[in-house]
Amino acid sequence: MRSYLEEVDFEKIKLRFDAFWQKEIIDRPLISITAPKKEQKKRDFPIPDNLEKRWTDIEYILNKGELHFENTLFLGDAIPFYLPDIGPDTFTAYLGGDLIFKDENTSWIRPFVNDLSEYEPVFDKNNKWWRFMSELIDAVCEEAEENFLVGIPDMHGGGDSLLAARGANKLVLALYDKPGEVKRIMKKLTKIYYEIFNLYYKKISRVQEGFITWIPAYSKGRYVALQNDFSGLVSPKMFEEFFLYEIKEFSEYLDNSIYHLDGPFALGNLDYLLNIDTLGGIQWVPGAGAKPMKEWIDVCNKVLGSEKCLQIFC
Repeated sequence: MRSYLEEVDFEKIKLRFDAFWQKEIIDRPLISITAPKKEQKKRDFPIPDNLEKRWTDIEYILNKGELHFENTLFLGDAIPFYLPDIGPDTFTAYLGGDLIFKDENTSWIRPFVNDLSEYEPVFDKNNKWWRFMSELIDAVCEEAEENFLVGIPDMHGGGDSLLAARGANKLVLALYDKPGEVKRIMKKLTKIYYEIFNLYYKKISRVQEGFITWIPAYSKGRYVALQNDFSGLVSPKMFEEFFLYEIKEFSEYLDNSIYHLDGPFALGNLDYLLNIDTLGGIQWVPGAGAKPMKEWIDVCNKVLGSEKCLQIFC
């Protein structure tokens, strides 16, 4: 495999991201653009014959990743990287959830927690999905060294993990009916999040300096996207009571962090987030069916005015 990192000005990109985390600009704001090449290379490898294999056949995954690199232009500050992935609920799959594959781009967990008082989340390294992801990361890292970056996988921990395990309606009711149980479980999930992040960190840091994740910012130090998509279903006061401490803890632990703020219903949480001194930045996503980014300049200015980094898609 050729080095795709050599085909972009990676050293200059790293300097721009160093400045980004310091809320400074070297020569211009960061802009990341990827686009399909005009001449597309054709697939020359077999496709597994069932959907789960297309998610879990490592040779197929590596071939598909290389084809993506071959057929993609990386412009501006775009960095060639690969994100090991079996869907956003991977974290909860490690805790015993059954992954359901809908198509080649969509997976979820079938809710499995009926009684919160009986739920004791445990991370077992013998779990089927952890063993697969561990093997996948190792295989990707072997291909990646000096050729492309390996991203920290998407980590929907905390509230989003409990959402996947319990189901949205039942979890909303539990905030009223069983607040103590929710807080107890959240503490356990937070501890597990640290453990899994550090396992990812150790594997990936063997082959590269610095980190990237699905929010494609480069960081020399520990970095991951923080998020709680469930928070859009509850009041800002409940977000503060049940979930804010977790974001604070993670942002204190990481060297750099960006919080994924998803949709207008989550905007009520923004003030709480901006008051976290150790949180590096906000990614603002208006959400499906919402007004385009040009209509949210006030939100962008609020983030920047609070001396936070801002990441947006346009």
